[in-house]
Amino acid sequence: MDAFKAELMRRSPLAGCVLELSDYLFDDALLDSIWQEHRGRCYQDVLRFEDFVRLMRDALAEHGGSAHALFLDLEARQAEPVDESNFYRKLSRTPVELSRALLSGCTARLGELLPCDALPLPGCFDAFAVIVGDGKKIKNATKRLKPTRGYSGKLIGATALVALDVRSGMAIAMSDSLDGLANDVPLVPALMEQLRAAIARPLLSIWDRQFDDPRTLGVLSARAGDAYVVRMKQNYTFGVESCEKTKDAQGRQVIDEIGSLGKGKSTLRVRRITLRRGKGEDDVVLLSNLFDRAAFAAGVLLELYRKRWGIEAAGLRPPQQVFQQVTETFALQHLIGSSPRAVLLQLAYCLLLYNLVQLIKLYVAQDGKVLAGVVSTFYLFKDVRRELVGWRTTPMEAGRVNAAISSRCVRVCTNCCVEAGRRSPTPRRATPSRAKSVHRPSACTAGTAPFNACWKAGPGW
Repeated sequence: MDAFKAELMRRSPLAGCVLELSDYLFDDALLDSIWQEHRGRCYQDVLRFEDFVRLMRDALAEHGGSAHALFLDLEARQAEPVDESNFYRKLSRTPVELSRALLSGCTARLGELLPCDALPLPGCFDAFAVIVGDGKKIKNATKRLKPTRGYSGKLIGATALVALDVRSGMAIAMSDSLDGLANDVPLVPALMEQLRAAIARPLLSIWDRQFDDPRTLGVLSARAGDAYVVRMKQNYTFGVESCEKTKDAQGRQVIDEIGSLGKGKSTLRVRRITLRRGKGEDDVVLLSNLFDRAAFAAGVLLELYRKRWGIEAAGLRPPQQVFQQVTETFALQHLIGSSPRAVLLQLAYCLLLYNLVQLIKLYVAQDGKVLAGVVSTFYLFKDVRRELVGWRTTPMEAGRVNAAISSRCVRVCTNCCVEAGRRSPTPRRATPSRAKSVHRPSACTAGTAPFNACWKAGPGW
């Protein structure tokens, strides 16, 4: 590294750290291997997949999610690799398998650089990879299709079911549907298949109430050693075999039962834990296949499920807040493309940007000796974007190994916590006043047959 780059790194450490991690994360060899394995019938000519991904990065990080603004900038510098329309066509034809592989493959590479766990868990869970699953409907797709113009309804682009690693706070895999009105439950088998292919350790997955049917529970525990903690919503028949009653730290009653859930062919032996919350509040009822009460106490499982919603204090965020933060911070509310395949690729890339910033938050928090939750993702990314201006024409060095990158991140993030660490939470956007709209049928591309026909993509990428 020459003197100029060293001084630039000293004056803009966050941007330098992001760019070095980005170059390591989106390595040409890794992206080419992902492309070759998951491209299907697509091909590439002038615009390679590696350059295509970098164009998306610049559109999201520097132009607020506007590919048009990016290409205007490139045209002004006579640096556009292809025509703008070619970029949009390629975006709309990207296979969904490629989007999934981009998220899982690059996140696995990023996980090698983790300095520590953002959220330590009790020792009884050491044998498990603890995962939280939740769904995301990508809304407000641009009405570029002629049949949708003139209608007051908002378009739903696609549906994704995302798996978050509890210890690191990173999104590690997603399953998806091009139908924006699809339910999340049918996407569970494909997501679990991805996770089991990538993670050899037993999985402990945490789910909300809509995933409590016996068939889905069977999918969650299909591999030997896998476990689940799911909140119960429906009133299934339950035959009690054994029961223990205790009280939690607040004096509330906890009922720990083992028995049979359902009846007939769908009967499943489970452990049911009920927390009586008192008058005016719904009871918390959990289902699990962790039957060892000595190793996995009822209070420990209740606390684990509570972390799904209260992780923010320990440095992570519950799934809904993760999606909200991804939408507001990384310009997911401004969709580059208008087809389901395009919005799924943008979601995968925004989740990767979120993972990258999560990693930097861990280094910044480690330097400031604070919890990662104290560091504001919104303001951290805002500082990064401000510092990126000085790096636009300065490439990073290639060929670094994990240890070298980790040590450099520790070094360049020193004292960054003073700047970004103790900020207020992400500011809420003011709700804009709604314009008076014409009363017409709601337009939802995912659930209307003529629109689906318009959105079908050909084999060419």
